Amino acid sequence: MEQPDQSAVMPKQITNYAIFGLIVLGLTWGLFFSLSRIAGETGIEPLVILSFALLAEIPIFGVICLVRGRYPRLFRPTSLIFYLVAGILGYMIPAVLELYSAPLIGAGLLTIVVSISPIITMIFAFLMKTDVLSRRKVMGIILASIAMMPILLGENLSIPVPEMAMIGLIVACLVPLCYGIYHNVISKFWPSGEDGWQLASGEAVVGFCTIMPITFLIYGFDPMPIIETGLWWVMIGYVVLSAISIYLYFYLIDKGGPIFVSLAGFISLIAGVGFGMVFFGETHPWWMLVVLSLMIFSIWLATSSDQDSPNHS
Repeated sequence: MEQPDQSAVMPKQITNYAIFGLIVLGLTWGLFFSLSRIAGETGIEPLVILSFALLAEIPIFGVICLVRGRYPRLFRPTSLIFYLVAGILGYMIPAVLELYSAPLIGAGLLTIVVSISPIITMIFAFLMKTDVLSRRKVMGIILASIAMMPILLGENLSIPVPEMAMIGLIVACLVPLCYGIYHNVISKFWPSGEDGWQLASGEAVVGFCTIMPITFLIYGFDPMPIIETGLWWVMIGYVVLSAISIYLYFYLIDKGGPIFVSLAGFISLIAGVGFGMVFFGETHPWWMLVVLSLMIFSIWLATSSDQDSPNHS
């Protein structure tokens, strides 16, 4: 596959539909962190949870493919490799890491850590020449990242397992790294002739075929713990949100590029903090409102950058 020069990468015009989709994706990601904590606290292995979630998603994508009459190109080598890399780097590894770390450090702190993915994405976008960097886009991401510092340094976050917090934090830090690389890999190697639904379906199918045999070989096929612990109702939400977020992700990276879609990480911070308060009673000081307001302004600054003339690095 050719490596396009950044000078050939054209800035994308962000539509209102894309902005709305970005907000929905950020809300979905924020809710994922709370669901991950609930699921992780049941004691069921993360791989088992992920495997059954993928199993439940396959019929959803199958029906969508049938209705649309377009299917993932599973037998085209370049597409198959793309699905495999996308499924492992952008879905399986982060999901397992989130399911492992959320019960240790809490949904709020996990959300904060993962929401630094835009700045990591921007760094890889520069290195891989996958997106156009403009002053407002860079300023927006840097400003939002700075706005998060008081949260990381000064907030009294609820840590469920303090003695394991350092391990949980290290594991959580791998999630934004995966996402930062993933966003740019998707943008750079998007298979020609395929749309977002095809890629989302292909990623789900290959992810299922990859992780399911490994999980069943290690843990066997036993859905009873999911039923007995009441996790099944969380899984329903997890599966639906996952299917929505997978499609939205590919739609947004096509319409706005890797840096744009990564901004959902900042939105997920705002959403995740709120969900953490609602579901787990996580507390936050008054200045959190100021920080979140600054982050909203930063997101606006970054998403409006494509109206300006780009600054090619």
